[in-house]
Amino acid sequence: MLDNVKSILFLGIGGVSMHQLALAYKSLGYRVLGYDSHESEYTRLCESRGIKVTHRFDANFMNVDCCIKTGAIKEDNKYVRLLRARNCTIIDRAEALAHICKYFKCVIAVAGTHGKSTTSSLIYEILRVSGKKVSCHIGADVFSPRFELGDDYLVVEACEYNKSFLSLYPNVSVITNIEAEHMDCYGSLFNLRTAFTSFLRRGSERFVYLEDSTKFLKRIKNIKFVTKTELKFSPKIHGEYNMKNISLAVEITRSLGIEDKLIQKTVNSFTGLPRRYEFRGKFNQSKIYIDYAHHPTEIASFIDTFSTDYKNNLIVFQPHTYSRTKLLLKEFISVLSKVNNLCIYKEYPAREKSSSGLSAHDLYLEIKKLNPSVKYSASAKSIIKNVGNVDAVAFVGAGDINKVAEKIIKSY
Repeated sequence: MLDNVKSILFLGIGGVSMHQLALAYKSLGYRVLGYDSHESEYTRLCESRGIKVTHRFDANFMNVDCCIKTGAIKEDNKYVRLLRARNCTIIDRAEALAHICKYFKCVIAVAGTHGKSTTSSLIYEILRVSGKKVSCHIGADVFSPRFELGDDYLVVEACEYNKSFLSLYPNVSVITNIEAEHMDCYGSLFNLRTAFTSFLRRGSERFVYLEDSTKFLKRIKNIKFVTKTELKFSPKIHGEYNMKNISLAVEITRSLGIEDKLIQKTVNSFTGLPRRYEFRGKFNQSKIYIDYAHHPTEIASFIDTFSTDYKNNLIVFQPHTYSRTKLLLKEFISVLSKVNNLCIYKEYPAREKSSSGLSAHDLYLEIKKLNPSVKYSASAKSIIKNVGNVDAVAFVGAGDINKVAEKIIKSY
């Protein structure tokens, strides 16, 4: 894949995954350049490590042998168009990650519709605390991250979008759950399940959390089906759904020789990931939380826990991508129409155009048929008047809804 390659341009170098890969390839001796539309802590980190980064088109960055890009970089990107015209090798982030995995003795890859970031982080944290030489490549900010080629273990969050997880050949393959998601890519639940089955078969050791969505995998041999662990925990992370993530992390780290006592101590001190039931501050009497839930099942689980903790609450939900809203419309309506105090915030389109599906306002109108009290907002300012009258507010979604929460907190 990288034969005769000496220089690489990373498009989207400011991402959690991409900046780690860029630094890894630089450590292997490649000349690395990077582009990202915005400056960030990750682009600054890359620059501090000797990688030249630009935030605009620069013809000097075209003089490379290979380009590695994220899924967010489209074919109409100027770098992509011109590099393809020159027959420059362009590969996806997942292929670049698969190549890097060869530098670790044992790769543990965690896939699933929900919970893969938390499960991956727990596995990483348990191994780290136990003194193992372990790196992580996870799509969220983790405590004490490490990514050093040559470590004994690498814990990877394996994303199913665009079938990118099928580039990986891990030693240990893990599935948290399987639900209809990224159907713009797969087209049917059958195709999605087929992809997850292929991913699972890639691991010589296989762990699956057993629930209705994964029972079809029982025909595959040599799988460890995990149910709720018998160990007793007092974790800092919220929600019954997190017990599934904990149970998987327990069984996997047990299989790697970690003692129960250390596992329990680590899980009980684990404070979770950013944007997972994360307290961010206050506005008047209202406590402000953010959560990354963007699939109906995740949203339902979060709301159930949040509403138990705070009876007098406000949920502000931001749909993520037009296609997801359209394909899972019935599920979104079923979950959100039952929320007493709900505000739908303008969508985060990510990689899509409006023609791909339905907008946040479309979702609002559908919910309003069943829940006349639902509100719609396209700005932080219009939300503020509803915030101070409740005990707690949750800003929910995978887009930039967290920035709305921060604006409201700062306005106080």
